[in-house]
Amino acid sequence: MRILAVIAALLLTAMVANEASAGAPPNSAQVAAIESAKPEKPLHAGEAAASASRNPATKDSGASESEEEAGLANIFAIHGYVLGFLVVLLGGLALNLTPCVYPLIGVTIAYFGNQGGAPRKVAILAMIYVLGIALMFSGVGVAVALSGGLFGSALQNPYVLTVIAAMLMALAASSFGFFSLQPPQWMMRRAGTARPGYIGALMMGLGMGVVAAPCIGPIVLGLLLMVQRSQSAVFGFALFFTLAVGLGLPYVALALAAGSIRNLPRSGEWLSWIEQLFGFVLVGLALYFIDPVVPGRLITRFLPYYAAIVGVFLGFISRSGRNWRPFLFVRSAIGVISLAALVYLLVPSRIPRKELAFAPFNLTLVEAAQTERKPVVVDFAADWCVPCREMERTTFVDPTVVRAASGFVLLKANLTAESDQNAALMKRFNIQGVPTTLFIDSNGKVRKRRVGYVGPDEFIRYLHEFN
Repeated sequence: MRILAVIAALLLTAMVANEASAGAPPNSAQVAAIESAKPEKPLHAGEAAASASRNPATKDSGASESEEEAGLANIFAIHGYVLGFLVVLLGGLALNLTPCVYPLIGVTIAYFGNQGGAPRKVAILAMIYVLGIALMFSGVGVAVALSGGLFGSALQNPYVLTVIAAMLMALAASSFGFFSLQPPQWMMRRAGTARPGYIGALMMGLGMGVVAAPCIGPIVLGLLLMVQRSQSAVFGFALFFTLAVGLGLPYVALALAAGSIRNLPRSGEWLSWIEQLFGFVLVGLALYFIDPVVPGRLITRFLPYYAAIVGVFLGFISRSGRNWRPFLFVRSAIGVISLAALVYLLVPSRIPRKELAFAPFNLTLVEAAQTERKPVVVDFAADWCVPCREMERTTFVDPTVVRAASGFVLLKANLTAESDQNAALMKRFNIQGVPTTLFIDSNGKVRKRRVGYVGPDEFIRYLHEFN
């Protein structure tokens, strides 16, 4: 933790250098910025629509910040930096409870599962990996806050997605034994005392920092708001770095657990099977990240079949791990389960699955719903958004949610493409991350703004507030 601690200490020192003592409250400029971040009274949707007709970029009733964001700003304004940064650190830990971390978990296990060496070396590599995540996450957060862009929007760039997928495919090829990844000799000579693996861990962390960017929630929006108001890049970097350290801390333990696989008893007899598994996981993640580039979400539809086919191969076809009988039983069980899953996927379902039917967002539909006295749900999403996909897979197909939303007008705004229309929509509704869900009552007033993943039970609770 020394590397992370030193950088965090430098950032905190820069922030409090002009304060009278440690833990002093923010200066007057930052207090004013924080105070301006407190929520305002929501506008009526009709008034906002009229205003938007005069100025398309006018913010709608969804522009008011949530109580969580105002609460975070108040902590810094009243209790000072020490408690404020501690809350941000804990907020980063809480982000690990959201679906956005699924790719990070897979990459961390696969990457460090192939790392050899003593636990101390794996721990250092893991901390450098987390440092890379924190540096990239912080840079993205500050850039988005100061530019007013969409948090995590780098994953809508085909070139970024292609680079990430290529990096994962290279790691997969290494897991399959095609070649060994190591920095070039000239880089090692330039690095001097640097040891093999450190640069790779940092680069992998930087790449995963881009992947972690879609981790959005009230605390992330609160930080974006505070940085926007303060217009301080140093303050913003310190906030997002602290948040990213909290997000990355569990991955140090996960990396240690994955790295210890090679030290388990009789590991030589089944380790090659585990390396194949990690390789297939990395290939699946590469396909997952390249999905937004492929039209029709074809890869998303293919991935369940891919997972089942890989399970059948590892369970019955692979030559690795057959000599140790206990492990042979485990891999055979995996093969049976995967074969059953593949049969289930190939047999067409005779019962059609009901799901929420969203119409493309249009302000005219919002106004028509107000005229008909119907409540509205607006889902702001993007193809690259992991929590958005999870909501499509769970919340939007839940039978209870489908029944409860039958009397609502359901609209979806897809923010995947970079266009003037989407930019105006984001500015008007103050959308800084996806998914963002707006619940508008029959009078055209936004009753609830929810940022991040919303599970079925929580979604139903919001719908029932209109009854």
